Amino acid sequence: MSRNAHYSKMAGEHDFDYFFPSSDFTRAFSTIDEAYDYVNAASIKFGRASSKSSAKGLAAKLTGSAPEADTPVSLVCYLRASDGSGAVDLSGRDNPMENALRRAVSATLVFLVFHNGKAVSISDFRLAQGWVYSSGNAQIEQFTVNETTYTAEYPVGWGIEKAFGYLKDGIN
Repeated sequence: MSRNAHYSKMAGEHDFDYFFPSSDFTRAFSTIDEAYDYVNAASIKFGRASSKSSAKGLAAKLTGSAPEADTPVSLVCYLRASDGSGAVDLSGRDNPMENALRRAVSATLVFLVFHNGKAVSISDFRLAQGWVYSSGNAQIEQFTVNETTYTAEYPVGWGIEKAFGYLKDGIN
């Protein structure tokens, strides 16, 4: 089974709320491989739910003081959406988050993954047909987690594979 088929199957085994219990959440993993599997399957689930074309998104190496580690791997996730004139409420109070993402003009998914004193961000920006980003190819330059600011550096050619390779000490 190919890697994409494997993660597509994993994404189909769980509902949207399993991967995204809210628009902002933290999840702990025992191993870096568990986090890798989750990010791959959740990314597929996000793409299907938003029903939009991938517009941009890169992986970045984050610099900043390492957070206190309660678990071997910590993941922070942010989901955002816009209707073209402003932010869409993803709280689910009036309608499920998956429906709100589908109706939005743009949808953004960002994972921050922390392991062994290293951190990466993995982003996915999606747009409805006929829309374009007016800010060019700008990526998010800084992230703040628990009052700590991390600066993003976007190495050329980085995606999920290379970001996790960096976390596993495989690449710089």
